[in-house]
Amino acid sequence: MPFNSESASLGGQKSKRGKSIATEVRNQITEVAEELIRAIDIPSLNNKDKVLYLKAIMPFILSKNERVDTNQMPTEFQIEIIQ
Repeated sequence: MPFNSESASLGGQKSKRGKSIATEVRNQITEVAEELIRAIDIPSLNNKDKVLYLKAIMPFILSKNERVDTNQMPTEFQIEIIQ
């Protein structure tokens, strides 16, 4: 059987790969994490534990922005005197 667009189409329909379990495992881990978060009694934590909790969840709350280099000085500038 020669390889052409028709045989390629038929071959693509017959997948020998198994189904991905990554999404299933990810969903289970998400459920476990959500249950653990709901189980934490935040008012009973001491201040140090509250800070550690906040530090742990901040990367998931805040968006990751690009780093801006604030040390770079401008190479050109213009001064205009208005009288």
